[in-house]
Amino acid sequence: MGFFSFIRRLILILFGTADDLVFLSLSIEDTGKNFSDHLNSALTYAGLRTFRNDDGVRRGENTGSETRKAIQESKISVIVFSEDYASSTRCLDELVMIIDARRATWHIVLPIFYHLDPSEVRNQEGRYFEAFSEHEKSFQGEMGRVEEWRAALREAADVAGMVLQDRYESKFIESIVKEELSTWISENERLAASGTAHQLCQSMD
Repeated sequence: MGFFSFIRRLILILFGTADDLVFLSLSIEDTGKNFSDHLNSALTYAGLRTFRNDDGVRRGENTGSETRKAIQESKISVIVFSEDYASSTRCLDELVMIIDARRATWHIVLPIFYHLDPSEVRNQEGRYFEAFSEHEKSFQGEMGRVEEWRAALREAADVAGMVLQDRYESKFIESIVKEELSTWISENERLAASGTAHQLCQSMD
């Protein structure tokens, strides 16, 4: 069984459909045309339809409403935490919506740490510290919103995710789609899915 056929079959078994499944939250500025675009392509080739914040949903008249709808209709959100992620208020607002969905439903969240340590996201260190220093100046009258962003970052960073470190990006993306995403689904979603996913993974050996 081919790699992408395996992923598509897994998704069909778990959810009954492979459509409208994955919401991608990413910073267009630093990963939108490279790593995140390659990840999106890999998910698409696996038979999944993705939402991402630089396509049609971003161009809608009410982007907040459209983004929330897209997240609610997705089963999984993959968050690509990169150096510029926290500089984007759009990304941070998306993240709050994703965490809200996680708290309210079985929505699955998979954080990807791209050239970052999870502690930098959790504690808002390095570039994230710089970004929030600017946000606190720009949103002095909306500090509640800033605190929501901080809380969402802390919660997302505490979710088991994947860290690039010094791996080849192509292999890292393959592991996200093949190993981590499939295992993540089986362990966190649908009580009966775990045994089925394990059997499928065994068939790949």
